[in-house]
Amino acid sequence: MIAFEYPLNEKTRSYLRFEFLFSQIQKSIAFSNESDSTAYFKGLFELIELSERCDIRHDLVKDLRLLAEQMDSWLNLEQADHDAVAQLISEVESLIKLVSATPKQLKFYKSSRFLTSLRQRFFIPSGSCNFDLPQFHFWLAGDLQERQKDALHWFSHFASLDKALNLFLKIKRSQGAVSQQTAKNGFYQDEVENCSFVIIRVAKAEQVYPMISGHKQRFSVRFMSADSENTHAATTDFEQICC
Repeated sequence: MIAFEYPLNEKTRSYLRFEFLFSQIQKSIAFSNESDSTAYFKGLFELIELSERCDIRHDLVKDLRLLAEQMDSWLNLEQADHDAVAQLISEVESLIKLVSATPKQLKFYKSSRFLTSLRQRFFIPSGSCNFDLPQFHFWLAGDLQERQKDALHWFSHFASLDKALNLFLKIKRSQGAVSQQTAKNGFYQDEVENCSFVIIRVAKAEQVYPMISGHKQRFSVRFMSADSENTHAATTDFEQICC
């Protein structure tokens, strides 16, 4: 099965974009191959830019508090694992404090001359060539452990936000309402309530991909054939998860 996610409001759109960048950075931060350094800095600079345009701290803290209140009500259920729920509530409350303490303006990145010089060039096509950024290529020639240490330090300013967002979305996905649906002639639409994002899971053997559009109350899916351009798929069975 291939899973396709689509946000149904702007807040969740930002959440998923941050999650994507966090994941890209985490995958490249070990610098296990030559291209990882470029992927790391590209992800880091896009993350900084997104943070400057979108401050998710307030929304995330609010959502985590609502989540903690919801989990607190689980303690009244006999079938609930009270120890596990209490531990999860404690973790959420700890992350709320960390995210609340994260500064809105990440001045550290502006004060680093090395990162500032790289950031200006990385958004230019092929701007990281050695004749454009000799300082960067000097850094690349350095010891691997030192480079990994630098990378972890630069990303550490986002660490609490990464952990909090990861936990929140993990819980939201686990609470999703799952249903089996059929798109007749490749088209499907549905009305939703209290749904932040929808996940469409379709078998790879179907050789189709979904084009999803919508908002907080309604969304539609049009399945396209992967074998030919701009061709609608035939009737398609898929799994729908509303989170």
